[in-house]
Amino acid sequence: MTAFARVTELDGRVQWINLDHVRQIVVRKPMKGYPVVTAVNIGNMWAERQVTVTQTPEEILASAGLRNG
Repeated sequence: MTAFARVTELDGRVQWINLDHVRQIVVRKPMKGYPVVTAVNIGNMWAERQVTVTQTPEEILASAGLRNG
């Protein structure tokens, strides 16, 4: 079953990302005005991109209903 996570980019834009296509989630050094900055690397056969969001990796997985325990 495909899982989608709701994320908010730094400019306030909301997106749904397909977690089947996520290659890596990396917490970056916080930027001025943002307590958490996370880079989500998304890729498939045709394209790769990176989305910078304001949620932690745990919050991203929780928004998709994927939690530990």
